[in-house]
Amino acid sequence: MPSGHEAAAPADLWVIEPRQHGLLYRARELWHYRYLWWYFAKDTLTSLYRRSKLGWLWLVMRALAPVGLNGLFVGGVLGAGEDLPVPYTVFLLSGMATWVLFERSLIYVTRSLERNRKLVTKIYFPRLILPMAAVAPGLLFFAVLMVAFIAVVIVYHQQPEGVWYVTLRPQLLFALVAVVMSLALTVAVGLWTSVFQARFRDVRYGLRYTLPFGLFFTPILWPPDLLGDREWLLVFNPLWPIVKTFRWATLGSFPYFEAPTPVEMGASISLIALVLIAGMWFFNREESASIDKL
Repeated sequence: MPSGHEAAAPADLWVIEPRQHGLLYRARELWHYRYLWWYFAKDTLTSLYRRSKLGWLWLVMRALAPVGLNGLFVGGVLGAGEDLPVPYTVFLLSGMATWVLFERSLIYVTRSLERNRKLVTKIYFPRLILPMAAVAPGLLFFAVLMVAFIAVVIVYHQQPEGVWYVTLRPQLLFALVAVVMSLALTVAVGLWTSVFQARFRDVRYGLRYTLPFGLFFTPILWPPDLLGDREWLLVFNPLWPIVKTFRWATLGSFPYFEAPTPVEMGASISLIALVLIAGMWFFNREESASIDKL
């Protein structure tokens, strides 16, 4: 029989218990394993340049090369930005920032379960951490584009006109809103695609071929007024209010760049929330079955 003077159990003792359900429990569990967020985020980032001689330079090239090629072809050859009040490079970078954040993050969120299959099949931790931590590459690419964006704005200010295309205004805070919305949309979609990728390995290949079409269906490379009377169709594109918000927040000192309408923001936020809630339900429901198929 244990005596009354028996030493107390360590405070950090882990006890294996049957898994509980509910949003509050899941949030508490994610916080309990919070140290794994940085671990998986760092591992995903290092995988981008692992065994590469160029190292971090390769990441910069991967982030800026598509912007340079699109700017050269669409802006230079096709002349898409001739009537814009800002240089086409500034216009392009302001639109590509949130798009690249979404696109790059979604690719790695989709592969998050598959990439860590050796670990998830051996030990338990909240699998929901994996898709959330996998947005790290998208944030890194976004940071690279932001540095390039600031550099381009400074370079144009050194021109004889001396125009600041980005000014310090309270509206700049809405750029953070656009970033949060882009990340939320990424995780919302990724909760579905990561489960499907765990079962069908060709999901990520399908994404790589279909995502580039979104770049053309969203006014990123070209001005939205090219649609004319059909511009209202963009309300069905959840990415357009995100891109529009970021452009308005950064370039809104020019009348051409208007804030998104309440209808556009409401439709985008509602769709993101719906997909996110349904995605969390689907991920929690199919999590165990998906791990068995890895």
